[in-house]
Amino acid sequence: MLVPALGLATLTLTLALALAKEADTFPGDPGPSAACPADMRLVEGAHYEHVAHVCLDERKDKKDSHCFAYAEDVSVLDGPVTELRVCMDRFEAPNAMGQKPMVMQSFEMAERWCAKRKKRVCSEQEWELACEGPGHRALAYGWSVNVRACNSNKGWRPVDFAAFDGPREGALKEAGKLWQGTPSGRYASCVSPFGVVDMMGNVEEWVKTRSGRAWPGALMGGFWAKPWTGCRGTNDAHQPTFAFYETGFRCCRSAEESPPP
Repeated sequence: MLVPALGLATLTLTLALALAKEADTFPGDPGPSAACPADMRLVEGAHYEHVAHVCLDERKDKKDSHCFAYAEDVSVLDGPVTELRVCMDRFEAPNAMGQKPMVMQSFEMAERWCAKRKKRVCSEQEWELACEGPGHRALAYGWSVNVRACNSNKGWRPVDFAAFDGPREGALKEAGKLWQGTPSGRYASCVSPFGVVDMMGNVEEWVKTRSGRAWPGALMGGFWAKPWTGCRGTNDAHQPTFAFYETGFRCCRSAEESPPP
């Protein structure tokens, strides 16, 4: 028979373990696949080169206009179709739930980091498919912008651009002042149909670009101050050495026919 104090401690530990397990489970996440390591998700399906949606709520700001709501399940699919099957990290690098995602990363840094782990930077097409899913969603979590679904609605902070032109130590210090990201997995609602987390907001992610772009790398997913960024929004304006206070990445690798070790 357990003494009351010991019984309470056992119950508390059991509850804590249950909550920890629950925290690692996201609604809509299909879970791990035998074709991928446990910390990755299988992304498989047909990728259309061009996808267009019907905007129902267009809003303008000082520089541009953005769509905040789309007609649900109304998509125009065009261009070449490619069948993709790839393993993708659940979280932004370092791909660990509860850890701060890496920033101040260039495309070249991302390539080296992934290669050391026998992975590679995800392609633009793989990222698009992982985000929109088989239903070709406009956003990773659905069809209308929900500022509470992801870490994507923080206010913009003034940037000391000169700090990023000098030594990396000064750039890192300025990046720390500008940081408004959250630990990976903080938003359980920010998950794609394939179970990939934080594709909208938090940090921008480097991808390997499709042919025809000016640079080998581009940024996708927006960051913590861009709630409108969708699955097809690509920022291809930067050289592969560009690193900024909100630039990160995640890795991919080939899917296996049998379980990896």
